[in-house]
Amino acid sequence: MQSSLDSSEPPRTIEEAIELCQSSPTLRKIKAYLDSTNLSADLKALLYDVAGFTIKIGEAVVAIGRRIFGMAMWLVDNMPNTLLGVAVALAVTTLVGAIPMVGAGLALLLNKLLLLIGVTAGAIEDIRQHAMKDAMDRFAAQFAVFSTVQV
Repeated sequence: MQSSLDSSEPPRTIEEAIELCQSSPTLRKIKAYLDSTNLSADLKALLYDVAGFTIKIGEAVVAIGRRIFGMAMWLVDNMPNTLLGVAVALAVTTLVGAIPMVGAGLALLLNKLLLLIGVTAGAIEDIRQHAMKDAMDRFAAQFAVFSTVQV
């Protein structure tokens, strides 16, 4: 699934930002993408609900959820070390949970800590490679123009 995060120019006006959000993948494409994954049905439904989130700005209905979903998929594709850290943390949590008698309790106690360590280690490696900083700068620039909207 392609995202337009690779574009070098962030939107400068509200109209450009709305147009950028509207150019996100359609809900049909997002559903097809989710259906092709090995995620649980509950997680697919939750992600699809996030993708369907909209906000109203003036007279325009903005598909902000589709844009966020597209950005999340882009970050997954461009932050491989962070993704690997999460995968390792979840695998270790599963292995700890498989220990007879005490595994379930240990897994409950350690799962958040292991996930935090995995995300942090992966993010540090991505930062060392400057992938995280560049990606987050582009991510922030995509929504910066919305801060000018008066509610």
